[in-house]
Amino acid sequence: MSTWQITQKPAYVADFVELNKNLQQAVVSALQELEQDPITTRGNTIKKMKGFTNVYRYRLGDFRLLYAAELDARMIQLLAIGPRSSVYQRFDFPGWDAPDTAVEFGPELAAKPDWMEHPEWFQPEQQEPQKEKLPRKLTPALLTKWRVDPQYHDPLMRCLYEDDLLNIPENKVPPEVLGRVMDGLYPATVDQLAAQPDQVLFEPEDLLRYAEGTLTGFLLRLDKQQEPLTHWALSGPTLVKGGPGSGKSTVALYRLREIVAHHLAETGEIPTILFTTYTNALINASESLLRQLLGDVLELDKQGNLPKEIRITTLHKTAQWIARRSGEKFSMAYDHHRQQALQTARSALQPRQMGDAAKIPLANAIADLRDDYLLAEFDWVIEGQNCQNEADYLEANRNGRGIPFTKTRRQAVWQLYTHYRQTLLEQNLYTWGHLIQFALAQVQSGDFSQRWDYVLVDEAQDLPPAALALAVELCREPSGVFLTADANQSLYNRSFRWGQVHENLNVQGRTRILKRNYRSTRQIAAAAADIMRPVPDFDEEAMVQEYVHVGLPPLIYAASGSEDQARWIGQQIYEAARKLRLPVNAATVLVYSSSVGQPLAEALSQQGLPAKFMNSSQFDLDEPCIKVTTLHAAKGLEFPIVVVAYVEAGRLPRDTEATEPEEIEAHLYEQRRLFFVGCTRAMRHLFITYDKQVPSPFIADLNSEHWQTV
Repeated sequence: MSTWQITQKPAYVADFVELNKNLQQAVVSALQELEQDPITTRGNTIKKMKGFTNVYRYRLGDFRLLYAAELDARMIQLLAIGPRSSVYQRFDFPGWDAPDTAVEFGPELAAKPDWMEHPEWFQPEQQEPQKEKLPRKLTPALLTKWRVDPQYHDPLMRCLYEDDLLNIPENKVPPEVLGRVMDGLYPATVDQLAAQPDQVLFEPEDLLRYAEGTLTGFLLRLDKQQEPLTHWALSGPTLVKGGPGSGKSTVALYRLREIVAHHLAETGEIPTILFTTYTNALINASESLLRQLLGDVLELDKQGNLPKEIRITTLHKTAQWIARRSGEKFSMAYDHHRQQALQTARSALQPRQMGDAAKIPLANAIADLRDDYLLAEFDWVIEGQNCQNEADYLEANRNGRGIPFTKTRRQAVWQLYTHYRQTLLEQNLYTWGHLIQFALAQVQSGDFSQRWDYVLVDEAQDLPPAALALAVELCREPSGVFLTADANQSLYNRSFRWGQVHENLNVQGRTRILKRNYRSTRQIAAAAADIMRPVPDFDEEAMVQEYVHVGLPPLIYAASGSEDQARWIGQQIYEAARKLRLPVNAATVLVYSSSVGQPLAEALSQQGLPAKFMNSSQFDLDEPCIKVTTLHAAKGLEFPIVVVAYVEAGRLPRDTEATEPEEIEAHLYEQRRLFFVGCTRAMRHLFITYDKQVPSPFIADLNSEHWQTV
């Protein structure tokens, strides 16, 4: 009979590192025993816990290891370990009202009644907050157990109250260190444990490696929905869809592991794999997780590097690499280069002398088209759909572009684009779209001959068709292509079908939808869905989800100017961090542009909160501060506390010079998606702020059943 799979809650890991080395080794031995049979009671060693149907305790001297067992899944969940005098107190769960009533440990324990979602109902007015003393004195011995470097001992030992810890300067104690201290001071209760994700323990000895500091973390366990998708339809192409926080990226990582194991078993060789992520920020995170995930499948080198057969990157970087290898000399065109090239192209189509009569209809056809609209047309229709000539453009799909184009107008735009592109090429400048086209041509012609056995594309909804076609072409066979996508999160959706991208990208019958949301609370997800419902192509099916976490409804605040808005944001961040027992840098503030982001970061800093504005190129997840950034920069990321600020008319949605009703409608739909993406970055707390003098029209669409106005 197969062994049981061991998983653990993050709170259990915090307990484990506090144990002495002898006890840690005893725990590992106990886990090796439990892998074989965790549910048969054995004398005074293994007993079922009173009040629960599936929670057991393992006796280790005066210590108790508490775990849940899922018989159907043959899975053990390690919940807590500690002295028997204290560890049982965490499991005094009031979920039964009779001595013989027992409850099952699971996510349902985390559900809260309505009154718990409104703590303000029970708070006396004008109540002064009381400083909460730390439950344990921070000593060198205790901090050493928690793997805290001695250089941080002194500032931590000066903390006597919870507020002292939450306000400790981050240049004195890094946030990851503070997080370990908070986990040690405040062990999770049973309902908090039920809400925590399950981490996979591939080998019991990994706990020892973690305690020693040679293992940095643990991977999340796949649930019953996700696990089959790792090995389902390995002969693709295949597509996994899901709403925000449904674990699409996690499935993609596990699928890569399954592919490696399957290929090794079949051929004895490591397959070549191209794994693409959406942003540069996610490359390092994916590499780190894959090192763990592949550790028991492959022999990694001493530094733990992935083998050369596995490449983790973005498709845009891949295109750049292909172009460089071809010997092409170029630089990337920035926004100001593109704007100048467009003005040059406009000028070239203006009739200026006798004999220029043929230019008159061309100039008239594009006269009322704005520069930003034309540049988007070049990016997403001409280059995005790999139009090589006027005939291609006349046939291109323009759904979602708002302004309908006659044949004459398309011909004029193509002439304009031809001049625009030539102007850039004369300066050896490539747009990202042109770079993708160039790389695609290199691959299709055979000038670039390298192919991968498998190509995995995460967050495929945000790539133009030409980039997706490049991914397909780079795969040795179409069966090796795997995509994850969420159409509702796409910032650039242009209503294309997967089959239109490439003749070999036929996912009909090989598409699955993930239904469980691991990121956001049920309240945040339900509230965010209100934003998208007016959008015609809103994928309601993908938003029908199960929720692991519950919490408070998002708050909306109508401020009296920017100063009041910054004051309220600072207050909410501080209070939310205090409730979650996290450092304040667990919060991120999202804005529509740097013009308000920079002053807001400065205003928060003046309140004593460490805040910094970062644009997309500067964004650094590891910097210990409250990150104020743009909605675009936050795509694909998640944060415990999120504030979406300045949700105001002219800002979100931003102003547009469009006059055609269809274009205005398309613009508003795109802005709604941006708002939705921002809100779905939130894991536990979501706040919306705006100036009450200029509320965004989006505010009126937020359902009072899902949003709380203060």
